[in-house]
Amino acid sequence: MSLVHRPAPHRLQTLMLLVSLCLLPGTALYAWQFGSVVWLQTFWCVLLALGFEAGLLRLRRRNVREGLSDLSWLVLGLILARALPLLVPLWMIALASFAALALCKHGSGGLGRNRLNPAMVGLGIIAICFYQQLYPAPSNLAPWTLTLDAKEVLLQQLQLAPRLSLDAFAGATQLALGEFTPTTPNLSGYGYIAGGLILAVLRVIRIEIPLAMLGSTALLCLAAGHTPQESLYSLSLGGLLFTAFFIATDPVTSPDTRAGRILFGATIGALTELIREFGLYADGLCFAVLAANLLVPQIDRLVQSLQRPWYDQRAVLAG
Repeated sequence: MSLVHRPAPHRLQTLMLLVSLCLLPGTALYAWQFGSVVWLQTFWCVLLALGFEAGLLRLRRRNVREGLSDLSWLVLGLILARALPLLVPLWMIALASFAALALCKHGSGGLGRNRLNPAMVGLGIIAICFYQQLYPAPSNLAPWTLTLDAKEVLLQQLQLAPRLSLDAFAGATQLALGEFTPTTPNLSGYGYIAGGLILAVLRVIRIEIPLAMLGSTALLCLAAGHTPQESLYSLSLGGLLFTAFFIATDPVTSPDTRAGRILFGATIGALTELIREFGLYADGLCFAVLAANLLVPQIDRLVQSLQRPWYDQRAVLAG
C-alpha cells in the first residue's frame, strides 16, 4: 500500500503499521484453517521484502534507515504472503518479492509513483510463468495443507523433499466445481472484512471500492446463471475479500474521485467473475486488478468529463 501525496514520515509509518495490524486477524484465521505453511510463507515474504527494500535503497543511494522506517516493505510482505499460492518454493517467493519491489515500486521511482500494484505484479509473474508448477489451492472442504507440519513445509519450500502427489485435487473454485455448501466458510474472509472496516472507519481506505467490487462480482455471477445464494457465497471464494479490502483500495493505483473509485471497483469485480467463469485461472484476481490499474487514467478522464458542466464541455469542444 502506498500513498499518492506522501505524508510526513511519522504519519506514513503510523498508517502502514495500522494496515499491518488490520491484516493480522485475517492472516491468523487463514493459518488456523490451512496450517503452518501460512506463517512460514509470511515469514519468508516479510524477510525478503525487508532485504530487497534495504538493498534497493542502498543501490539508489537513499538513506536505508529512513527508507525502511516507513514500513511499506512490511505491508508489501504481508500482502504478498497472502496473495501467493500456498507452498510455493522459496525461490518463487524471492522472485515475486524482487519483481514487486525492483520492477514495480523502485522501477517506477519509489513509494507513491507506481502505476501498478506491486504485490499483483509479483503474483502475476509467478502465475503466468510457473502456473503448472504450483500446487492446487487447498479448499475449505479439503484443506490438505493443514496436515503438513513446519518441517515438511520448509523442506518443500527449499525443494529438499520430493514434490507432493496431489493429482486428485483441482485448483478451481468450489462454486465452479459445484461444491456449494454454506457449512464450509472461508474463515479468513471474516478477519479481512473486520480489518478492512476498521481501516474504512479510520478513513485509511475508501469503502466504495470494495463495495463496488463485491457488488459487481455477485451481480455478474447471478447473470451467469447461479442462484442468489451461490452468488453471495462466491464472494467468500479465493482471495476476493482480501483483495477487495487490502489490494484494490491502494490509493496510488486507484482513481482519485468517488465515482472513479466506484467504476474502478466494479471493473475489478466484473473482470474477476469473467475470468472465473470463462478463463484458464480459477481466481484471476491479480489480472483483474492489474487491468483496472492500467485503466485508471482513462477512468479519471471519463469521470472528469461527465462531471464537467455542459457549457464547459461545449467551450472545450469549440476550442
